[in-house]
Amino acid sequence: MVRPRFSRKVSAHVVGGALALVVGLGIASSTLAVNTVSTTVVGGTRTASIADAFLGPVPYSHVDTPRSGSLLLTADDSSGTNAGWNVTVVAGAFNYTGSYGGVAIPSANFTLTSAAAPGHSAGQGVSPAQGPKVPDTLLPPTTLDTPRKVLHSNPNHGRGTYTQALGVTLVVPADSVEGSYTSLLTVTIAAAP
Repeated sequence: MVRPRFSRKVSAHVVGGALALVVGLGIASSTLAVNTVSTTVVGGTRTASIADAFLGPVPYSHVDTPRSGSLLLTADDSSGTNAGWNVTVVAGAFNYTGSYGGVAIPSANFTLTSAAAPGHSAGQGVSPAQGPKVPDTLLPPTTLDTPRKVLHSNPNHGRGTYTQALGVTLVVPADSVEGSYTSLLTVTIAAAP
């Protein structure tokens, strides 16, 4: 039997195309590249502050008059260092402003009466054992005329934002004259275990 020529040409083209494909794959070579993507975390700061507070009016009196209230401390560690930290608070004298020649109330009259366990508002949660927590060494009542450590966090803890209520009492001396008495609080957060 005689095969038509047409069939031979088709077969030759298919075989030729297959050979060309094999030769083409043999010539092309693969090159692998190792590529990376990276970033850098840049540490921020630690901050601590106490919101301005007003203890309320005190009536004029011939005896010492205590006035109690609460302060709200906010502490944040965005340093990215895992170093742990301490927050201290100290009060200055309550300076007089008015028209009657009043004198400052000494900061020794300003007492920390309580320090609540901190609340968590962002970042790492609170660990009762590691912090942030009220330092074991803080035993209210204690005067705020010297720096008092009110909040502490061990290393690898306290990476977040926290709030703490601080109970305070100011004893207004007998016969303090009419006017305003204002203290400047210094709140410090420092890296420390």
